[in-house]
Amino acid sequence: MAMHRARFVAVAASVALAGSIGIAASPGQAMAAPAVASAISAASAPAAKKLTTKKVNYCGSLTRKQRVTLKRELKVRKLTNKQCSAKARSLKLSAQKAAKTKPAPTPTPAPTPTTTVFGMSANGETALKAAEAAIGLKAGVVGVFADFKHPFPAQDAAYAAARGASLMISWEPWDWEVKSQTQPAYTLDQVAAGTYDSYISTFAKAAAATARPVFIRFAAEMNGDWQVWSTGANSNGPGDYIAAYRHVVDVSRAAGGTNIKWVFNPIVSYEGSTPLTQLYPGDAYVDWVALDGYNWGALKWGWQSFTDIFTMGLNEIKAIAPGKPLAIAEIGCTPGTAKAAWVTDSFAKAQAAGVRMVVWFEHNKETDWRLSSDAKVAAAAKTAATRAGWVSGGDYNKVKAALGL
Repeated sequence: MAMHRARFVAVAASVALAGSIGIAASPGQAMAAPAVASAISAASAPAAKKLTTKKVNYCGSLTRKQRVTLKRELKVRKLTNKQCSAKARSLKLSAQKAAKTKPAPTPTPAPTPTTTVFGMSANGETALKAAEAAIGLKAGVVGVFADFKHPFPAQDAAYAAARGASLMISWEPWDWEVKSQTQPAYTLDQVAAGTYDSYISTFAKAAAATARPVFIRFAAEMNGDWQVWSTGANSNGPGDYIAAYRHVVDVSRAAGGTNIKWVFNPIVSYEGSTPLTQLYPGDAYVDWVALDGYNWGALKWGWQSFTDIFTMGLNEIKAIAPGKPLAIAEIGCTPGTAKAAWVTDSFAKAQAAGVRMVVWFEHNKETDWRLSSDAKVAAAAKTAATRAGWVSGGDYNKVKAALGL
C-alpha cells in the first residue's frame, strides 16, 4: 500500500509540474490531476470561507452616546449591525467633509517691539552738541534740571525744539545753591500749603507758551533718603509727598499748563527705600512713570547688569501704575572695558521691558557717566539706538509719534 501511495503522489506531482511548464501529460497522468486539485481545493475552502465571511462589529465602533442617539432616531430598542454600519459610514463622511472645509488656523502675529526714543541729559547745549557729534545721533529727548528758585528753562526748551527733540524737566523743590538737605523754606508742607503758587503758575504758563508737550518729573527720586523732599528728611512726613505733588499739578493745570506731561519718577527700589505705594499720587495726576538707575561699579556695589539694577523697580512701578507709559529718565554706567557691552545690553533690555524712552545721564559728575567720552562706548550707543524700534532726534514728528504725544 505504501508503494502504491508513493507512486500516486509522484504521478500527481509530475502532472502538476508538467501543467505549470506547459508539457503535455500522458493519459494516465491526466486522470490523476483532477483528483489532486480537488483534494487541495477542499482542504483550503474552510479557511477561505472564514476570511470572506468575517463581520465587522460596527455597533462596537460607535460611542455609547452615538448608539443612544441612533436608537432614538430610528425608534428601536436594539440596533442591528447594518444600522450601525450606515451610521458609522455617515459619521466618517461628515468628518471628511469638515476636514476639507475647515479654514487653516490664523498664525499668531509676533508681538510688536516697543518703540523707544533715545535721549540725553547734558550740562548745557554746548555739552549736548559735543555728545551728539561724538555718538553720531541727536537726542530725541533733552533732559534738563530746574529748582524752585529759577524760572522755566525757556532757552533749554528752544534748543530742544531746534534739534527736533522733546523737553524733559526735572523740577525740584529746593534751592540748589544751598548745599544742605535741610531747607525749611522748601518742606513739602510749604509747597502743599500754597507758598509757591505764584511761582508754580508762572512756570506752568511759560511751559504752555512753548506750544509743545513738556515732560516734568516733579521731585524725582523721592523714594530715596538723600533728597530735600525725601520722606523723613527736612521735616517731611508720610503722605506729604503725595499732597505736594497733587497741589503742584492742580495749580499748573489751573494756570493753563495742560501741555505738561507729569512724570512720577522714583529711583530703582532698594532695601530700605520708601515703598511706592506710599508715594504714588494717583492715575489722575500721572501721565508717565519713570525710573532712574546707575551701574556704579567699584565705586559702590560692584559691577551690576541692567537686570540687577532695574528688575525690582520695574516690577514695582508696573504694579502700581499698570498701563502708564514707562521711561528711564536717568541711566549711566561707570567707565570700564565692559561699558560698551553694558550699553548694548541695557538698551536692548530696556526696550524688551517696554520702556518708551531712555535718557542717558551724559555728565561727568560722581564719575564719568558719559557715552561720548569713550569712542567704543559711543559707537555701541549709536548701534544700540539705531536698531529696529528706536527713534532719535532730528525729526520731531517721529519723536512725537513714538511718544504718543
